[in-house]
Amino acid sequence: MINSAEINKIKALAKSGDCGGNSTEEIFARVYRAVKKTLGITPFDEQLAAALALSKGKMVQMQTGEGKTLCAVFAACAEAIRVGGITHILTFNDYLAQRDYSWMKPVYDEMGVSVACITANTPKEERRSIYKHEVVYATAKEAGFDYLRSFVLFDEKPYFPEELNFAIVDEADSILIDEARIPLVIAGDVAVRESGDMEGIYKKAEALGEGCFEVDPESRNVYLSDEGADKAERIFGQDVYATGSETLLAKICACLKARDVLTEDRDYIVKDGAVVLIDEFTGRAAPGRVFPGDLQAAVEAKHGLRISSRGRIMGNIALQYYARLYPKLAGMTGTAEQSREEFEKVYGIATQVIPTRLPLARADHPLELYYDEKEKRKAILAEIKESAELKRPVLVGSDSISESESIAADLAQMGIKCVILNAKNDFEEAEIIARAGERGAVTISTNMAGRGVDIRLGGQNAEDVTDKALVLGAGGLLVLATSMRESARITMQLRGRAGRQGDVGESRAFASLEDPILKDNDLRGFAGRHYPTKKTEGVLTDKVLLREAERVQRVVENNAFEERVQLMKYTLIGEKHRDVTFRRRNSLLDGTYNSEFWQKDAPKLYEKALERFPEDELQTLQNRILAALLNEFWCDYLDYTTYLREGIHLTQIAGRNPAEEYNIACEEYYENAAASIPERMEEKLWNVLECDSLSDYVIDRPTRTYTYLLNDIGEEFKRKPILMGLMSDDYESTAKAAFDEDGDQDNDNAPPEVSEKKGFFGKLFGKK
Repeated sequence: MINSAEINKIKALAKSGDCGGNSTEEIFARVYRAVKKTLGITPFDEQLAAALALSKGKMVQMQTGEGKTLCAVFAACAEAIRVGGITHILTFNDYLAQRDYSWMKPVYDEMGVSVACITANTPKEERRSIYKHEVVYATAKEAGFDYLRSFVLFDEKPYFPEELNFAIVDEADSILIDEARIPLVIAGDVAVRESGDMEGIYKKAEALGEGCFEVDPESRNVYLSDEGADKAERIFGQDVYATGSETLLAKICACLKARDVLTEDRDYIVKDGAVVLIDEFTGRAAPGRVFPGDLQAAVEAKHGLRISSRGRIMGNIALQYYARLYPKLAGMTGTAEQSREEFEKVYGIATQVIPTRLPLARADHPLELYYDEKEKRKAILAEIKESAELKRPVLVGSDSISESESIAADLAQMGIKCVILNAKNDFEEAEIIARAGERGAVTISTNMAGRGVDIRLGGQNAEDVTDKALVLGAGGLLVLATSMRESARITMQLRGRAGRQGDVGESRAFASLEDPILKDNDLRGFAGRHYPTKKTEGVLTDKVLLREAERVQRVVENNAFEERVQLMKYTLIGEKHRDVTFRRRNSLLDGTYNSEFWQKDAPKLYEKALERFPEDELQTLQNRILAALLNEFWCDYLDYTTYLREGIHLTQIAGRNPAEEYNIACEEYYENAAASIPERMEEKLWNVLECDSLSDYVIDRPTRTYTYLLNDIGEEFKRKPILMGLMSDDYESTAKAAFDEDGDQDNDNAPPEVSEKKGFFGKLFGKK
C-alpha cells in the first residue's frame, strides 16, 4: 500500500522549500527538488513510495519502465544525510552501473552527496578512494570480487570497506535468487598444482561408450557403471575406485560429462579460442565464469583448446552470502512477489508491491500447450508472420542459442527479417533491445535479455510520435515466450518487456509436451489419462492437462527454493569460517590485533630474535607472516572441502555412509590444522633468524591474482540427499559454536569436541 499522507507531506515540503532538516521526509523533499532542477523530471507518487520502501530496507516490485533507477537515489541520499552511511547500489552489469551513475550524478551533486562508480575496468589503485564515497554504483559481482581481493592484499588497510552498511540491489531476483549460489572466486599463482594430463585422459575416455556410464537426469552428473569401471581399469591400468585414484575417477567422469551431457550453443560457446559459459537463466554469455572442478579443463580438451590454468583458489563467496554481509539490504525488481517467501526467509527482507503509475494495458494470454516441438514452432511462426504483416514489433524469448538461430532461419525462409540477440553477440544487447520497439522489428533473444533497458514503442530515439502511434495502432509490442521455464518468474520478466508505462502490449507463452521441464518431471504421471496418447494438431485444450503442466512448474520452483535454503543452512559453517578468518587477517594488518604465537610457543627463539631486531618491527613482521599463513590455511581449507564435495558421494559406492565420512574428515582436518599452526609459525621464526635484517625476509604471497565465477550451484549435494542429514539444527548450532569469533571456551553445555574446535580458533586468533 502507498502511504499517501507521507508522500503528500514530501511534495508539500518540496513545494514550499521548507525542507532544511534531516528527517526522511525533508531529505526526500530536497531530492525531489534536485531531480526537477537537474534532470527536468517530476517524480511520480509511485516512485516516492518505492523510495520510502527502499529506505526502510524492503524488496520493491516495480514494473518495467516505472523508474526504479530514480527511486534508489532518494534512499541513498537519505542514508548518507540522516546516518552518514555509505550505500552500495549493486547492478546487474557494468553497462547499467555506468549508465545509472552518469544519469543520476547531477542529483547527487546538487544534494552534496559524493558518488562514484566502479566497473571491471576501474584501476585497482583508484578503488580505495572510490569506496570512501557516500554512494557507490557497481555490479554485485565486482563489489564481491573487491571483498575477496582485500583478503590477499598486504597493504596496511584494504581498499574495500571493512564495515559494510547499506546495499540496494537492482534486478534483485536475478542477483539474489538466480545467481545467488554462484561463487565468486579469487585465485593466485602461489603453489599452483597442475596435473596437465586432462588432454590424455579425455582421449582415453573416448573409448568409454554406451553402457559404460549413467547420467543422473536431475543433476546431469555422470557415473561409471560396473561395466564402465572394469573397462576404465583396463584402459588406465589401475582400479579407479582404489584409494588414491579419486582424482583420476573425477577427471574421467568430467570428460564423459563434457562429451555427452554439455552441449555447445546451449551450455557454452567457443569464442576466440576459449570456452565461454552461457547463463542458464538469461541465455547470456557469462565471461569470466568457469565450470567447477575438472569440468572446465574437460570441455577445453573436448574442443582441442589450450587447457587453462586458473591458479590456486584463495577465496570465494557466493553472491547470496556477499549480500548478507550488509546489515541493511533492499532491492528492486519487476517480479519480487513471486519470490516473496525466499526474500523473507533467506535475506530477512519484506516485499512491497508498488502499483503502476498508469493502469496496465498489456494483455497477458494464458499458457498455450502443444503436442510437440513441431506444432509449437508452427504456432510461433504463424504469430510472428501475422505481426510482421501489421508492422507490429515482436520480441521472442527463446530457450537457447540454437533455438534462437533455428527460429531466425525459419523466418528467413519465410522472407521475414529479424535481429538475433544471444550469447554470441550480447555486447550489442542494449542497442538491440532499445530498437526492439520500432515498427516491424522482429527480435529473437534468449530469455530475459535487456534487463534495465526500456523498449520504447516507435524506437528509442524517435523524433516524433508518428511511429509510436502506428505501433500503438498495431497493438504495441508483442512478446512471445517459446517454452516453459523452471520458474514462472522468468516468463513474467519476459512478459514485462511489453506494456511499459501504460502502453498497450501483448504477451503469449508457448510450451509443448517435449519441453524439458515437462518431460524430465513426468507430466505424463501428473496428468494421467488426460495426457494425449496420439499426436494432436494445434493447441491442446484439456484444462486438466494445462493445470497439471503449471503444477509441474510450481513443484520444480518449490524444489529449487527448498534446495537453496538447505544449501544455505549447510554452508553457514563455512561462511562463519570465512568471516572470522577475513576479519582477523585484516586486524593483523591494520594493527588492531597482534599475534603472540612466537612469544607463547617459541619463547627462546623469540628472545634470540629480540636480541637482533627491534621489537616493534618484529611484531609487525609476525603479524604479516601470520596473515600470509592465514592465506595458506584458507587455500588448504578450500582445496580440502572441494575435494570432499566432489568425492564424498563415492564413499556410498564403497559401502560407507557419506554423511558420516564427511563428518569424520572435517573433524580430522580441523584437528590437524589446530595442531599445525604453532609449529608452522615456529618454522617461520627460524627462517627470520637466518636473515641479516628483517627486510631480507620474503613473505610468500601471490605475484598475480585472478578473479572468476565458478558455475557451481551445489550439484554435488543433489546427487547425495543423505548429506542433507547434516543440516539438522543441532549440527548447525554445534558448528556455529565451534567457530565462535571470540574463541571463548567457557561453555559448560558444549560437548568436548566443540570446545576443542573453539579452542583452535581461540588459539589462532585470541580473544577480542
